[in-house]
Amino acid sequence: MKERQIVTLMHKLFYGDIDTSDGYVHLFTDGTLDREKFEHFIRGYIQDRNLLIYVNSQRVFSCSLIDAYEIVKANLSDNRVRIANEAFSARIIIEPTGVAVGHLTNKGIGREKRTHFSNVIYRKDYDEP
Repeated sequence: MKERQIVTLMHKLFYGDIDTSDGYVHLFTDGTLDREKFEHFIRGYIQDRNLLIYVNSQRVFSCSLIDAYEIVKANLSDNRVRIANEAFSARIIIEPTGVAVGHLTNKGIGREKRTHFSNVIYRKDYDEP
């Protein structure tokens, strides 16, 4: 995904704060971002190969989880960092203080079509030919 697309989608689908009902998690150990905590937290929400990271309109990234750690660590002191999967069904905010919150939603890119499609195929009253 190109940088301009990421910025546009982040502004459209990931604005403001997210639902914090999952609670905040501390990702720092001894004042720095802990890789193990970071990766474990991210994997709790996003299992996709690629992550979208938004720091600001000039710093956006599409990368793997391994690369995400270094990107977030380098940019965390400046701003809150937003991370999402490409479908925007998983959203994470990491604050400069090292606390993070995530949220899973059934809203996202293409989610309605997949849900409808799976309901049609897997209906219990489906008659086999």
